[in-house]
Amino acid sequence: MASLRQFGYRLLSVPYELIFKEEMGREAQRFFVSTSQVAVGTLAGALVTLVFSIIAARALGPDEFGSFSIILTVSVILAVLMGLSMAPMIKYASGAQNDAIRVRIISTSSIQIALLTAALTAIYVLLTPQLSRLFGISSALFLFSVAYAVISAFFALMMSPLRILSRMKAYALANVTQSVILLAVFLAFVSDDMRSWQVAAYSSYVSYAVIGLILVVYLRTYLRLQFDRFWAKKIISYSLFAAPGAFAAAFLGVDRLLINAFTTTANVGIYNAYFLPSITVALMLWGIFNASFFPYASKSSNREALFRKMNRAVPYVAVSLVPSIVFLEFVAFIFYGSRYPFSWETAFFFAIAAVIVVVDESYASLAGSVGTSGAKVVTISSVLALAVLISLDVVLIPLIGISGAALTLIFANLAPSVYLYSKRGILVRS
Repeated sequence: MASLRQFGYRLLSVPYELIFKEEMGREAQRFFVSTSQVAVGTLAGALVTLVFSIIAARALGPDEFGSFSIILTVSVILAVLMGLSMAPMIKYASGAQNDAIRVRIISTSSIQIALLTAALTAIYVLLTPQLSRLFGISSALFLFSVAYAVISAFFALMMSPLRILSRMKAYALANVTQSVILLAVFLAFVSDDMRSWQVAAYSSYVSYAVIGLILVVYLRTYLRLQFDRFWAKKIISYSLFAAPGAFAAAFLGVDRLLINAFTTTANVGIYNAYFLPSITVALMLWGIFNASFFPYASKSSNREALFRKMNRAVPYVAVSLVPSIVFLEFVAFIFYGSRYPFSWETAFFFAIAAVIVVVDESYASLAGSVGTSGAKVVTISSVLALAVLISLDVVLIPLIGISGAALTLIFANLAPSVYLYSKRGILVRS
C-alpha cells in the first residue's frame, strides 16, 4: 500500500512541478491523499450517475426528461435558505481546535437547518398555487420540487461533517453508494408502462434518503440536541452576508425556466443533455478538489500562495478540459439517441463555459474561506452572474435557442470570475 502511495506521489509530482515550479512537499502530499480518496468515490459515483442520466434521457424522452430537469432547477432555488448554514458550519468547524467545539458547531448548525427547513416546507406547500404560477410550472412539478429540495438538503447536511472531519473515505463511499442506489431504483421501476419524470424523481428521493439516514447513525456522536448561542450568532452572521449570493447562484438555473417559457419543455431536456456531460462533469471535478480545498483554505494562513497556484493551473485546466468535454458530449449524444440533435457549436460553447465555471467556483471558494468579508464579495459576484445570465438569455434564447443559452453561460460565469480576480486583495486575506 505504501509503495502504491509513493508511486502515486511520483506520478503526480511531474505535472505538479511543471505547473507550480516547485517540488511536491509534505503538505501537498497530504492534500493529494485527501483529494484522491474523494476522487475515487466521486468519479465512480459520477460514472454511475452519468449512466443514470443517459438511460433516463433515452427512456423518458426530451419532454419527460425536461420536466425532471425543471424539478432539479426549482428544487435548487427552494433549497437555498435551507442550506445557508452549511458553508459557515464547514468553515468554523474545520478551524475548531478540538472535537468538543466541533460538536457544538455541527449540532447548532444542524438544528438551525432542521427548523428552517420545516418552516420553509410548510410555507412552500401553503403557497403552492401562487409559487407554481410564478415558476410557470404545474402544481405537481412544484410539489415534487419541494420534496426534492428537502431530501437533497438533508443529504448535503449529512455529508458536510465528513468534510469537516476529513473522513474522505466515508465521503467517497457515500457518494458512490448514493449513485448506485439511484440507478438501481430507476432500473427497477422504469418500464414501457412507466416512463415518467416521476420515476426519476422517486429514484432520487430514495437514494438521498437512504444514505442520509445511514450517515445520521454514523455521525451520531457529532449530532446532538445541543444549541450554542455564540456559534448560532456567528453562523447566522455569515449566512446573512452569504444569503443574497446564494439566492443569485441558485437562480442561475433560471435558464431552464426561460428556455421552457420561450421555447418548449423538450428543449429543456435537450439543454440538460448538453449540461450533464459538460457543466455537471466540470462541477463534479471541482467538487472533488473543493471537498478538501475549502476546509484546507479555511485553516490556511497563506491564501496568497493558494491564489497564485490556482492561477498557474488555469491554462492547463483549460487545455485539457475543453477537448475532453466536447468529446464526452459527443459520446453522450450517441447514447441519448436520435431524439436528441447534436451541434458541435453548442457543444463547444458548453465546454468553454465549463472551464470558466471551474475558475469562478475556485475563486469563490477561496473568498468564502476568508469569512464574512469574503462572503460579501462572493455575494456580489453571484448577483452579477445572475444579472448577466437573465439579460443575455432573454435576448439570445428567442433568437438562437439552446446555443444562445450556452453562449450566455460563458459570459454569466466570466463576469464574476473577472470581478473576483479584481478583488484578489480580499481573496488572499488571512
